[in-house]
Amino acid sequence: MKANRFKEIADSISLRHRFSMDVMWNIGSLAVLSISGITINIIIMACRGPLALGIFNQVFAFHIILSQVIVGGLQFSVLKHCSYNQEDLDECASIASSALLLVVFTGITTCTILFGVSDIIGNILDSPAVALGLTLAIPGLALFALNKVLLMILNGLRNMRAFAVFQGLRYIFILIGVISIIMLGYPESHLPLSLSLAEFALFVALIFYINKNLFHIRLSISPEKQVWFRRHISFGGRGFLSGILTEMNTRVDVLMLGYFMTDTIVGVYSFASTLAEGLAQIPHVIRQNVDPIIGQCFLEGNRKKLSKIIKRIRYVLYPIMLVAGCALIAIFPIFMWLVSSTDENRHSWGILAVLVSGIVVASGYRPFIGMLMQGDRPGTYSLLITGSVIGNMILNAFLIPVLGIYGAALATVLIYLIEIMALIVLVRRLFGVKL
Repeated sequence: MKANRFKEIADSISLRHRFSMDVMWNIGSLAVLSISGITINIIIMACRGPLALGIFNQVFAFHIILSQVIVGGLQFSVLKHCSYNQEDLDECASIASSALLLVVFTGITTCTILFGVSDIIGNILDSPAVALGLTLAIPGLALFALNKVLLMILNGLRNMRAFAVFQGLRYIFILIGVISIIMLGYPESHLPLSLSLAEFALFVALIFYINKNLFHIRLSISPEKQVWFRRHISFGGRGFLSGILTEMNTRVDVLMLGYFMTDTIVGVYSFASTLAEGLAQIPHVIRQNVDPIIGQCFLEGNRKKLSKIIKRIRYVLYPIMLVAGCALIAIFPIFMWLVSSTDENRHSWGILAVLVSGIVVASGYRPFIGMLMQGDRPGTYSLLITGSVIGNMILNAFLIPVLGIYGAALATVLIYLIEIMALIVLVRRLFGVKL
């Protein structure tokens, strides 16, 4: 009994230490990601103004959403099955290679279609510049989807150090691309080309690392991979809609502002929302680290351990988010004065304050939204996100015409709160776990 007790304590300490180190690496990645993302927006705003920023961020929103169409929920399947097979790298190689083969097929098909409809999207938004920018970003879409799968391999295997490094590298590559395009004197519509260049560089780096340090990725078709094709399609298909809708839920405000208002107004809003999004990355980083642990808890049937993890994370996270949110709101006016003092940007502080309030309130629950996926409930997760997106679109459609740019921010906050309440109810009913 004593030996078992000592082993249990040792395992608990080891788990806590590893989790803490994983979180620290991802916080470092978050810092790089946030600083790079903010710097990208600052450089575009300072050098080309809110119009250019509005064009870039509208294309970026499409870039993120459409990449989810290509990846087809397969990243969820890779994350789950790699976390379940952490000790069998040969099996993980089959899991990864089969998923990548599927993404190659969907990528070629989707990108071909998008080349034909980019002008239609530009006409809907009344922005030829957005249409051209989207065309330049299309090659990066398939690569983004491939990179999504590769990153989930690292996440599922709990190789969080590498995961954190490559997460940060994406935005560093985008930053380098944006600076290069501006220095070369290309027009605003060419800035989204940086997205394609960044994804190519990241893809090369990820393939090199995984092949050298984990296992060899072979894109040949074998009977074993055919088995995984079916498993990926089955699981990923159930999570396919949720992947698209999750990203839509974070970008629908930008896209609907683009529909109702000008590219310049979108630029003003997106500048504030980018800073708020940097704050929102903190609970997202926690989720990336906790998802594999939640998967193992479900595999072991250990609900007690899961409840302890939830309480511990929330106890630490809320004070951090509150202090960080207040600090961001306090320093933003000074920051805005230093970067840009145009009339259009006078609304940025109010927008930021509204968004930050919602992010802070939701932060104690956002790390656990992946519980539905790890608990083998991808369909339920899809329904939750579907409701969030539909609600977000309805609120934006109603509030933007009434409140303008502030309506988009308020809609986002209200959806945060509604989503949290739904998650609490679902997790308790399905798993008997109190959030």
